[in-house]
Formats: sequence, structure tokens, C-alpha cells
Amino acid sequence: MRVVFSKVADFHYNEILVKLSEKWTEKEIKVFITEYENVIENVKIKLVSYPYYSKKHKIQFALMGKKNVKMYFKIYPEENLIFVFDFFIVRKDPNKLNKL
Repeated sequence: MRVVFSKVADFHYNEILVKLSEKWTEKEIKVFITEYENVIENVKIKLVSYPYYSKKHKIQFALMGKKNVKMYFKIYPEENLIFVFDFFIVRKDPNKLNKL
């Protein structure tokens, strides 16, 4: 199953990694990346059912980074694709979350 990031998701993912590198060690960066990879793997093998952000649009989210980051994604089984809409730091103003 392929994983595709939106431009916003790509920007925010890299922004999170930069912030981690400024405030924390390489270990925390690796932990965050490993958590991301675990979520993707769980989605691929259907090990975990993640809650829906929008059941109507089938957009789900997963908490990562000690529950400080939400990854919003949608599974397209016909295309064998996971589309990542955004990574959102939960301490930010929820009104700043881009429309998914």
C-alpha cells in the first residue's frame, strides 16, 4: 500500500521534525518517525481501527508523538493507497486546522 502526503502534510511533517531537532535529541526524532511508521503499518495490516475525524468522508486520525500530534488520513483500498491530509500539533488553535 502506497502512502501519499498532501503538500500541507509534507510541510507540517518536516516542520515537526525541525522543531524536534531544535528542542530535543536525535532519539526523540527517531521515536516520532517510528510512531509514524507504526501507524502506517497498522493501517496496512488492519491491526488497529483508528477513530474517524469525519465518518461521512471516511477521514481518520491517529495520535502520535506522546499524543501531541494528530495525523489525518484516508484509506483508498481500491487504489491501494493511504492519503495523509495533515499532521496537526494538538496544542495549536483547532481553528487553524486546514479544512480536510
